[in-house]
Amino acid sequence: MAISKPWALGGLGVASTGAIGGGLLLGKDIFSSEGSPKNLISKSLELSLMGFEDESLSSKWDERKTKLSSSEDSSLIPSLKAIKDKGDKTGEDIKNWCKENVVGFVEDDGGKKLQNVSDYCTFNIKDKISGTLVNGVWGTANDKLKKVGSGLSEEMKKVKGDLEKLNEDNNALKNWCESTYKKMFLGDEDQAFKDASIYCVSDN
Repeated sequence: MAISKPWALGGLGVASTGAIGGGLLLGKDIFSSEGSPKNLISKSLELSLMGFEDESLSSKWDERKTKLSSSEDSSLIPSLKAIKDKGDKTGEDIKNWCKENVVGFVEDDGGKKLQNVSDYCTFNIKDKISGTLVNGVWGTANDKLKKVGSGLSEEMKKVKGDLEKLNEDNNALKNWCESTYKKMFLGDEDQAFKDASIYCVSDN
């Protein structure tokens, strides 16, 4: 899948934007205390970040606003907490915060900035599933998985095993799917995404 770059700077090959020879990138020190180059958040999360120019994502940004409203204050860096505390915050506020902070470094704020960007600026697996998600009745989906004889991932083997136990857990697949939907999308080849795209969708 072709990945569009939603950020301003995609990697460390950005000599035209700052004095790389002097160790500066838009006023930031790009080297760690050990002298090795720091990693840009935008590069580390390039397969996962939502685009900033895509108008069709407005509902996704609104969802991130709702998620932020229920977050723990201690999990947020000050600039994101300030947005949380706004009474009239919008999805656009979240998007603009993301746009400013993806050019930070993985090491910033002891890694908390990276975690915040991961939580509020990226696609989750549910966002990227193209099929119709199973809704309400999981019997057909359970049967579909139980009929698969080989080629299952380790996760799906475990879920299938739970479905086939003497005291079967009829919610095993449902619970797995619902927890997996929330995970950050890591690309089309991520096994969790591939499994969810097959076993968490309706064949109708």
